Amino acid sequence: MCPEKEARSVQIAEIKMLYSDSSWHLRCSKLPGQAHRSSITVWPSIVWRVRMNFLKQDLWQAIRQLRNNRGFTLAAVITLALGIGANVTVFLVMYGVLLRPLPFPHSEQIVRLERLYPQGETAPAYSGTKFLFMRRASRTLDSVAAYDYIPATVNLVQGGDAVPIKALRATSDFFKVFQMQPRIGRGFSAQDMVPNAPGVVVISDALWRQRFGADPGILGRAITLGSQKYTVVGVARPEFRLDEKTDVWAPLQISEAADDQSNNYNVVARLKPDVTPAQAQDDLRRVLLELKSTYPMLWSKNEAVRVLNYQDSLVGNVRPALRMLMGAVLLLLVIVAANILSLLLTRAIARRREMSLRAALGATGWRILRQLLVENAILCIAGGIAGLVLAQFGAPALMHLSPIELPTFASLDISGTAIAFAAALTIACAVIFSVVPAFETRRTQLNESLRVNATQIASSRNLAQRALVVSEVAVSLVLIAGAALLLTSFWKLMHTAPGFSAENVLTFKSSFSADEAATSAQLSRRLNDLTARLEAIPGVRSAAEVSNLPTQIVPDLFFAIAGRSKGRSDAGGDGKYIPITAHYFNALSIPVIAGRAFTDSDRSGSTPVIIINQEIARALFNGESPIGQHLMVGQGMGAGFEDPAREIVGVVGDVKQTGLDQPVPSILYLPAAQIPDKLTQMGNGLLGESWIVRMNSANIDVATPARRIFMDNAQAPLLNVAPLSEVVSASVAQQRFNMILLSGFGLLSLLLGAAGLYGVLSYMVARQTKEIGVRMAIGAQRGDILRMILREAGLLVGVGLMLGVAASLAGAQVLQSLIFGVAPRDPAILAAGCGLLLMTGLFAAWWPARRAASTEPMEALRAE
Repeated sequence: MCPEKEARSVQIAEIKMLYSDSSWHLRCSKLPGQAHRSSITVWPSIVWRVRMNFLKQDLWQAIRQLRNNRGFTLAAVITLALGIGANVTVFLVMYGVLLRPLPFPHSEQIVRLERLYPQGETAPAYSGTKFLFMRRASRTLDSVAAYDYIPATVNLVQGGDAVPIKALRATSDFFKVFQMQPRIGRGFSAQDMVPNAPGVVVISDALWRQRFGADPGILGRAITLGSQKYTVVGVARPEFRLDEKTDVWAPLQISEAADDQSNNYNVVARLKPDVTPAQAQDDLRRVLLELKSTYPMLWSKNEAVRVLNYQDSLVGNVRPALRMLMGAVLLLLVIVAANILSLLLTRAIARRREMSLRAALGATGWRILRQLLVENAILCIAGGIAGLVLAQFGAPALMHLSPIELPTFASLDISGTAIAFAAALTIACAVIFSVVPAFETRRTQLNESLRVNATQIASSRNLAQRALVVSEVAVSLVLIAGAALLLTSFWKLMHTAPGFSAENVLTFKSSFSADEAATSAQLSRRLNDLTARLEAIPGVRSAAEVSNLPTQIVPDLFFAIAGRSKGRSDAGGDGKYIPITAHYFNALSIPVIAGRAFTDSDRSGSTPVIIINQEIARALFNGESPIGQHLMVGQGMGAGFEDPAREIVGVVGDVKQTGLDQPVPSILYLPAAQIPDKLTQMGNGLLGESWIVRMNSANIDVATPARRIFMDNAQAPLLNVAPLSEVVSASVAQQRFNMILLSGFGLLSLLLGAAGLYGVLSYMVARQTKEIGVRMAIGAQRGDILRMILREAGLLVGVGLMLGVAASLAGAQVLQSLIFGVAPRDPAILAAGCGLLLMTGLFAAWWPARRAASTEPMEALRAE
C-alpha cells in the first residue's frame, strides 16, 4: 500500500474509533508527515460525515426516549398543540385584518380623509362640495374619489323577481385611486358624473357570475335597479373588495354649492410618489384655508383634516378586541410552556444519573444540551404541526362565532408568514425546554448523582418547578380577573334598562326605489298604506316604520331652541335624528312622559312638530316644560335640507339608541311625512326602511303574510327578518364574545395551573417519602404531615397571587374600552379571583397531601 493510502486508512480508522468512543469528542491526532498534506483535502468531507452521523444518532436516541415515555409525549404534544394552535389562530386573524397588505397595487399610498376637531374627535365623511374643492386645490394627491358612506340596498329586477343587492355610488377616479380598473369594460368617466347623465354601472365579478352566468357579452346590457334602467359598462376584478360587500357601482353625480353642509361621502385618495401622509395633511390644511375665501359658509375654524392610512381606517374598530385576544392566547401559551417545562424538569431530575454518567465519560455541557435540543425539537415540531392543523380549522370557526365583521379583503389562509410565526413559537419552546433542564442538571454534583438513587434527591433542589408553579398562578389570576371583569360587565349590560320593550316584536327591513322616495309626502303615503296592511294581520297590535332600529346607527343633526341666543350653553346641541310613523311609540312601548305622540294627522303640509326625549328636556329646559316651544333642526345644511321651526308636542322616555353600553343620547323624533325631501331620499338610499311589528304572542306567524304584502304592493323583498330581542342581543355580541372567549382561557388556565401544582406537589411528596417516614417515626401525626404539604402549596399559591395581583393592577387599563359598569381595578373581583385560585390550589394539593399523610412509617423508611 502506498504511504498516502496508508495514512488515509489510519485517519479513517482513528475517526471510527473516536466516533464509537462514549466521550463524544472528535480528537484529531497528527497524521504522518508524509501524508499530512494530501489528507487535508479529504478532512472537511470526513468531518461533515462524522457530524451527520452524530446528528443521526442523536435523532434516533431522542425518538427512543420519547417512544419509551409515550404518556408524557402524548400529553406534551397535545398541550403544545393547544397553546401553539390558539396563538396561530389569533395570529391568522390579526395578520389577515391588521397586518396583511391590502390587495391593491402600492396600497401604502392610499389614504382616507377625515374631519378632525379640537378634542380629537373625527368624522369620516365630507360633503360633495368640499370633496370637489380639495380635489381641485390639492398639490399632493394624485387622484381623489368620493363614495357613499355605506352601500345602499336596491332591488335587481329580473323578470318577475326582485333580488336585493348592495349598490355604491362613486366618483370618476374611484377605480383609479385603488388602481383596480375593471377586468372587462371601463370605469367611470367625467361625463358620467354630470347630473342627469345616462345611468351606467359597473357590476362585481360575483354578481356577473351568479346573476348573469358570466356572460361575456354583458357590456352594453340594460339592467333594472329598483325602477331605473342602467347600462353595464364594466365588470370589476374579482380581487377588488373593500370593507363592505358591494354588488354594483354607479356614478355619484355631485356639484359644488355654497351652502352644501351635507357630509355624506367617504373620501379616499392616492398620494403622489414620495409624498407622506403628514405632507398631504399639511397641504390639505392650506386647502381648507383657501376654502374660507371661496365658500365662507362651509369653513369652520374648529375643523381640521386628518390623513389616515386607508387600511388603518378600515380595521381600527377591531384592534382592541384582537389585541385582547392575542394577549390572552400568549398568556395561555405561557401556562402551557410552564406545565410542559415542569414535566421536563421532573424528567431531568429522574435522568440525572444518566446525564452524570455521560459527563463522567467525557460528554461536554454542549453535547448534553444538544441531545436535549433534539428531543425537545421533535416534541415541539410535532406540537407545532398539530397546532397549525388546529389553526387551519380554528380560525374560520372562531370568526364564524365572533361578531367581528372582517373586511371582505381579509384572508384567514395559512401563509408563509403564519408558518414562520408558528416556527418561531416552536423554536422558542424547544430552546426553553432544553436550556432550563440542562441548567438544572448541571447544578447537580457528579458524585452525588452517581452515589444516590433519583428518589433520594432532596426536594429543596426543585426551585425551578416552584418558580413555574408561581408563574402559572400569577398568569392564571390575570386571565381569571380579566374574565371576571368581562363577565360582570356583560351581566350589568344585559340588566340595563333599554327604555323599550323587545318582547313579542318582529323587525325587518325593506328598500324602495328612488322614484318612490322622491318626496317625503309620496313615501309617507306608501308607508301608511303598508302599516295599515300590517296592522290588519290577525294577532298584530301595532306596526311602525323607522329609519333604523334601537341600538343601531342613526345620524346626528344639530338643533337649536328658538328664541335663545347662540352664546347660551343651553341654546341647542346635537341629537339623534329619527323619522318615524305614527304608532312607533306604541310598537316599542316607549312611554309618553308629557304631551302627546304623533298621529296620522301629522302629515306633509300640517304644522311641523317634533318629539324629544327626557335627556333633552333635562339638559336644556331646566325643569321648564318644553311643550309648545320650538326647535330648529339642521339649520345651514344647504338647499333642499331646510327645515322650519318645529313645535315640541311631546316628551318620551329615554332609549339606549346607540347601544346598551352607551349613555342615553339626545333624540329628536320627527314624523316621516314632514322631513325634507332630500333627507328622505338620503335615508332611503343609505339606510332603507326598518319596520317594527308588535304581536299579541311570539307564536304568531307575521313574516309570511308580511312578505306577501310587500311583494304584492311594493315589489320589495323583506330583509333581515328577526325578533327585536335578537337585534338587541346582536348589539352586545362583541361583549358576549369577548366574555366567553376570555372566560374559556381563564378556565383553561385554572385547570392547567391546578394540574401543574398537583404535579409538582406529587413529585415533592415522592421525593420526601423517607423524610415523611422519619417525621412520623419520631411522633408526627397524620394531620401534621397534611398541614405541612398544604402549607407548602399555600405558600406557592400565595406568592403567585401576589405577583398576579400586581400584574392585574398594572394591565387593568387594557380592558377599559371593553367593560361597562365596572372599574378595571375592582377590588372585589380581584379578591374573588384570588379566593378561587387559592381554593383550586389547595384542592389540587389535597390528594398528594392525603397520600403523604397515609404513608406507613416503616415503608417510608425502607424506601430508596
